[in-house]
Amino acid sequence: MRPPDSHPDSHDVRITGFASYLPRLMHDNATLPALDEPIEPADLARLGVHRRGWARDGESVGEMAVLAGRRALERAELPAGELDLVILANWTQRRYLPEFAPTVKHQLGAGRAFAHDLGCACAGFLYGLGTASEFLRNPRYRRALVIASEQTSARARPGSRGTLILGDAAGAFVLERADPERDPGGGRLIDYELASDGEHAAIMEISDEGWVRTFIQQRELCGLAARSILEVSQRMLARNQLTLADIRWIVPHSGTAGVQAAIVRALEVAPDRILTNYRDVGNVSSASIPVALDHHVAAGTIRPGDLVLSAAVGGGWYAAAALYTVGDPPADRARA
Repeated sequence: MRPPDSHPDSHDVRITGFASYLPRLMHDNATLPALDEPIEPADLARLGVHRRGWARDGESVGEMAVLAGRRALERAELPAGELDLVILANWTQRRYLPEFAPTVKHQLGAGRAFAHDLGCACAGFLYGLGTASEFLRNPRYRRALVIASEQTSARARPGSRGTLILGDAAGAFVLERADPERDPGGGRLIDYELASDGEHAAIMEISDEGWVRTFIQQRELCGLAARSILEVSQRMLARNQLTLADIRWIVPHSGTAGVQAAIVRALEVAPDRILTNYRDVGNVSSASIPVALDHHVAAGTIRPGDLVLSAAVGGGWYAAAALYTVGDPPADRARA
């Protein structure tokens, strides 16, 4: 199906570059530190993660953000100095002062851009896309870099099963507003939908020791995540006169194997239409969508022009969805 035109209330925003960064140290299940309680092979298989990255020296949230952002800018063939804004999503290493985004934009060489940090837990990257898209409505701003960088492994209690699931990574999108004088090409950010629900804010927190702690059964959490993703996705699709049958690929925040199974049931789509690389990177929180997209485009699964739906939920409670296409690499656009 031909991708829809931008929503009448929107503007033409192109995705001209995207990239990801994974840590140098990638643990498989055999190299992880021992658990407090041994896990049976069948339970390990059900968790679904076989490899995950743990950031080390030279791979702070800021440093990974710079590496992913630089790669995305190179693919967009856009000098950092032409950026107008930089948004960095991160919750796993939040601090009061200083935050990361101003330093990241400085290290990228984005001298004229303003930069700010964004939380929103695992939904942070999609919230960043929506925020950047709204800035690009204003003729003062033309080019944005949205980055998600997370050290999710730091939020797992050492020795717990969480260490088997949580990983570290960064991913980035370059967004450019098209205009009559210069169409930047690339894919298109067609629409997005954001939602939050304070009724479920207390189901999750960070303990005094720094570990993620949940106050809800996993089955209930998976169901809530799937319902939230279905609701924001349906609202966005209805606004664009589309259904899930019109979508080629669904690239969600991977969460856990249980969340993924619940999403398949809630959306009532074939499992092979849902793409993650959870098996190879684990749950990398807000970075999961750009990391998975980069992986599947490189593998040739997602091709230029494919209509993609991405959705995420985050503790707090946040939900978000985005509808977009992927374009040709700049070198291919130049030959066209």
